Amino acid sequence: MKRSPSLTIQAISLRKRCLFTLIPVTVLLLLAEIVTRCCVSEEGLSRRFEQIERIVVFLGSQPDENLFEPDPDCFWRLKPDMATPVERGIWWGGQMSNSHGMRSREVSVAEAHDRFRVLCFGDSTTFAFGVDFSEAWPNQLQELLDAEQPGAVEVLNAGIPGHTSFQGRQRLARDLIKWQPHLAVITFGNNDGWRWDNRADKDHAPAFLKSGLAWLNHSRAVSWLKSASLRAASRSSVPDESDWARQASWNYFDPNLNWTPRVSLPDFAANLHAMIDACRQQECDVALIVWPDRRQLLGETTWRIPYQEAMRQVAAEAKVTCVDLVPLFEEAGSWGVERFLPRDVIHVDRAGNQMVVRVVAPVVQSSLQRHKSLATNAR
Repeated sequence: MKRSPSLTIQAISLRKRCLFTLIPVTVLLLLAEIVTRCCVSEEGLSRRFEQIERIVVFLGSQPDENLFEPDPDCFWRLKPDMATPVERGIWWGGQMSNSHGMRSREVSVAEAHDRFRVLCFGDSTTFAFGVDFSEAWPNQLQELLDAEQPGAVEVLNAGIPGHTSFQGRQRLARDLIKWQPHLAVITFGNNDGWRWDNRADKDHAPAFLKSGLAWLNHSRAVSWLKSASLRAASRSSVPDESDWARQASWNYFDPNLNWTPRVSLPDFAANLHAMIDACRQQECDVALIVWPDRRQLLGETTWRIPYQEAMRQVAAEAKVTCVDLVPLFEEAGSWGVERFLPRDVIHVDRAGNQMVVRVVAPVVQSSLQRHKSLATNAR
């Protein structure tokens, strides 16, 4: 049956009207994007990035020496080649990152692929905030392994202060692809229950993170609109915005239960499972580290205990190695308590980092032997 000329004309006319409507809308959107890129910096696009900047300045960092830069997927990452004057002290001074934005010695991707690779992946306890570069437990682990088997193992310190399991889940995929590690040692839970506002990390995330429209995450106009809406919501939930950094910092110790955890316990477990699955897809072994809180060693209440329990449960369910540091520090008694830095509850000194190395090193050796056996059998 042939289409009548009038219907054909109507169809062509409808297409023209749609086209003429689409052109000005597209032009307006492009103009909005251009104007936003000219007027709004990347730093102003993420509410979470703005918050971590305010917290580190409140804690003593200089505004012009921020350790972080914006990241479109997980709010912030370490600046590459970051070093601050050593006279700033152990908290904010010294070497912070290499050219890859990791607190490790300099290494090329190609060189790392020639060795057995260990990706130490986590938050500020992996970064080893509060101790010198050489005293961080991943870097002490590197020194120990170099002494035993020179050049055989590359240890990468991918700890980023302030990160939660939500952020870790977003960035792990790209680190697995880039470094192709044989073993990932994962530590989270120290920031997941931290309360910054009435929103979880996932609520601050780019709206199109996992959808087919993920390319819109790179639109500065879209990011600015979301950031503006979150700022408005935050002002309504936190009346004294000028005092926000102090309130948020104290929530690290004694949370305001009217604020929302950055990652809920169910989401925390789901994030860990997702990271384990991602590692297995890349044929990478996994070990989870359960990190202690000074308060629990003193018999006091801390919000981190449920997250520790969740990590143990995930390790059991997924049948991966669980390096539980809590009993280790408890058995050390008062000496273990004294390993925590002054006025801190999770960051430990050089000796405390050395304790971590003692229990992680056998896990590395076991994984190394397993991969050697697999390589031998494959020949």
